[in-house]
Amino acid sequence: MTAPAPGQQTAQTLAAARHTERRVQLALWASGESVWEWDATSNRIAVDRAEAEAAGPGIEDVLPGATAGMPLEQFFSHADAEDAPSLRLAWALHLRGAHADIDLAFRVTDPGGCRRWLRVRGRAMGRNSQGCTDHVLGTLKDVTAQHEAEDSLRLMAHAFASTRDALAVVDAQWSVLEVNESLVRLVGEDSGVMPGADLRTWLPVGDISLDQALAEGNWCEEIKLLAPAGAVPVEMSVTAVAASDGRRHCFLVALHDLRERRQNEQRLQRMAMQDKLTELPNRLAAQLHIDQLLVHAAPEFGLLFIDLDGFKEVNDSFGHDSGDALLRAVGQRLRAALPPDALLARWGSDEYLVVLAQGSGDTEVRSAAQVVLAALAGRFDVGDQELSITPTIGAVLAPQDGLDFSLLLRKADAANYAGKQAGRNCLVFFDNSLDNDAQRRVRMTSLLRIDTDRNGFRFVAQPKVDSLGRPVGAELLMRWNTEAFGNVSPIEFIRLAEKVGLIQLMGRHAAHAAAQLAAASAALGYPLPVAVNLSPKQMLQPGLDSLLLQACRRNGIAPGMLELELTESALVHNMDVVKPMLHRLRDHGFSLALDDFGTGYSSLSYLRHLPFDKIKIDRSFVMDIERDPAAVRLLDSIVRLCQVLGMHTVAEGVETPQQLAALTAMGVNEFQGYHFSRPIPVDDWLALLRDAGGVLPLLPLPLLPLAALPAQQLKLQPMAPAAPVLS
Repeated sequence: MTAPAPGQQTAQTLAAARHTERRVQLALWASGESVWEWDATSNRIAVDRAEAEAAGPGIEDVLPGATAGMPLEQFFSHADAEDAPSLRLAWALHLRGAHADIDLAFRVTDPGGCRRWLRVRGRAMGRNSQGCTDHVLGTLKDVTAQHEAEDSLRLMAHAFASTRDALAVVDAQWSVLEVNESLVRLVGEDSGVMPGADLRTWLPVGDISLDQALAEGNWCEEIKLLAPAGAVPVEMSVTAVAASDGRRHCFLVALHDLRERRQNEQRLQRMAMQDKLTELPNRLAAQLHIDQLLVHAAPEFGLLFIDLDGFKEVNDSFGHDSGDALLRAVGQRLRAALPPDALLARWGSDEYLVVLAQGSGDTEVRSAAQVVLAALAGRFDVGDQELSITPTIGAVLAPQDGLDFSLLLRKADAANYAGKQAGRNCLVFFDNSLDNDAQRRVRMTSLLRIDTDRNGFRFVAQPKVDSLGRPVGAELLMRWNTEAFGNVSPIEFIRLAEKVGLIQLMGRHAAHAAAQLAAASAALGYPLPVAVNLSPKQMLQPGLDSLLLQACRRNGIAPGMLELELTESALVHNMDVVKPMLHRLRDHGFSLALDDFGTGYSSLSYLRHLPFDKIKIDRSFVMDIERDPAAVRLLDSIVRLCQVLGMHTVAEGVETPQQLAALTAMGVNEFQGYHFSRPIPVDDWLALLRDAGGVLPLLPLPLLPLAALPAQQLKLQPMAPAAPVLS
C-alpha cells in the first residue's frame, strides 16, 4: 500500500481532529453540559461561547456574563453562602495538587430570584515549575431537575418505608418486588414476605388478574389478611404504576389495618346502646330488642314499665348527684334480682323497662313485678343519706296488647299511670279501658298547656267569716272549664299540672289574681285579705318569694293582704327546702296558714317549728262533731293547742247552724262552708261588697240569692303576657 503524501496526511489528520471535536460537541450538547476554562495568568473563568449556545440559554441565564468570562472571585460570589466555602476549599486543594480533580454541586440564585443547582467538574491541564496548576478545564451543568427528582425519590422512598399502612409493590402475577416494614410487622417477621414471594400466600384473592381487576381504575375492598397470629381485617387498595412509556408494569398494594377502626366502631356502638349513668342498655337498645322479638314472631313475652315514685323530690331535696347515685343503685338491684334472660334497660329519667324472655306470660310478669317490688323495698345508702323509693309498674303482653313497639310502650305507660292513680307501689296490667283514659289524659294535657299559657282559667272566691257571719276575707279558688271535657275537677287538673310541670305557671296566675282581688276589695273600702293555695311543687320554686312580692307590687297591696295556704304534704319530704322559704315569706309580711290540718302526720312538729299564723281544720273533723263525742274532744284539743301557740283557727266545711254553734263555743276564729256561701265568681263577691253600703254584709244573706245580685261587675284583668315566668 502506498503511504499518503505529507500534505495529504496533514489534511487527514485535521479532518479527523475536526470530526473528533464535532463528536465531543455533540456529546456535550446531548448531556446538557458546557465547557469552562481557567488560566492562572488572567485568573478568569469563562464558559465556551459555542458550547454555551449549544447547551441553550440556561447557563447564561443563571450566570450572566459567564460566556464572556469573569474573574474567579466573581464566579465564587454567585455560589450560595452555605456552599461557597466548600467550593473555595475544593478549588484551593485542587490547585495545590491535593485533589486530582474538582467535582462539586452548589446552589446559585439566578437574576429572577430562583434557586438553581449547578454541577462543576474540572481537572488541571498543566502545572508550572513550582508544581502549581496554571490551567484548568472542565464542564458546567444545570442539575436542578436532577436534584429535584432525587429529592422527590428520597421523599417517596421515605414515605414508602415509614408509612403506617402496609405497602407492597408487585408485578402482574402478585410476585413481590418490594415491601415496607409495616407489611413485615403486620404479616410477621418470620412469615417470609420478601421480594420474590407470592403475595397471594397472605391475601386470599385467588387467581384474580391484576390487569383485569384494574381495567376500570383502582381496586379497593375489605379482605382478611392471613397472618400466622390470625386473620386481620384490612382494607386493600391496588393502584397501577405506569412506566415512563405509559405501559403498566407493576402495582402498588396498600393494606390498611382495620382492627382499631373495628374496635372503635364496637365501642361507639356500645356507647350508642348503653345508658351512660347506669351502664344499662338504653332506650335504643330496648327498642331494637323488642323489634327483633316482634319481627321474628316470637312467642308471647311480657314487658314491664317501671317508674320510681317521688324521685323528683329526691333530686329537689338532696341534689342531682344523690339522685344519680340512687338511679345507679336501683339499676344494680334490679339487674341482680331479675332473671339473666330478662333485658333491663333505662328508659329515661326515673323510668326503667324490663323485657322478659320469650314464652313469658301473665304468671311470669306478676313474678317479675314481685321481684322488682321486693328489690326496691329496702333503703338505699346514698352518701350520708338513707333514702327509700318505691316503683309503680305498668305491664303489657305481646302480641295480645300489640305488635308494634310504640303501641306496646304507650299501653304500658297508660297502665303505669293507672298504677300512680291507684296509690303507687303496685303492678297494673293494661286493659282497653286504660287506653281511653290515656287518650283522655293526652288530650287534656294538651288543652291544659294551651290554657296555662294564655291563663284560660276562671277564679271563684269562697268567703271566710267570723262567728257572726261577717266577712273577714276570702279564699281564691281556680276553676277550669273546657269545651271537650266540661268543668274539670281541680283535683284532676291540679294533679295533672303537677305531673307535666305546669303548676308553677298556674300558681303564678293564681297569685296575681289573688293580689288583684285583694286590691279591688280594698278599693271598695274593705281591705279583706285573700287566701291562695300553694302547691307543694311551688314551695320548691327558688323564686317563689320574688314572684309573690312582684304580684303585690304590681297591684299596690302590702304582702299582709295575701294569705298563703300550704298543705302538710308539702312538708313531708322537703323540710330542708320548705322551712327556709316559709321563714322568708313570713319575714316579707305574708300570712301563712297550714291547710287540711290533721289529715297528715308530724303535725305537732310543724306547729312548733314553722311560722304559721293560722291553722285550717279539715272538714273531716267538722262533719262528725254532731254525732261523735270523740271528734268533739279531739277538735276541742286542737283549738286549745292553737290558742296556746298564739295561732288563729279556721274551720272548713261548716254546713249547719249546729256545727257553727259548737265550733264557736270551742273558740274557733273563722269559718268557711256552704252554711255561709258556696264559692262564687269573684265579680259577684266584689258586687256584694260594693252594694253593702260601707257596712260588712252578714252571711248567709237571708233572702237575696247571690245569683240575683246586681250585674255591675269588676272584671279581673289577666296578667300582662310579657311578665317573666320565674322558675
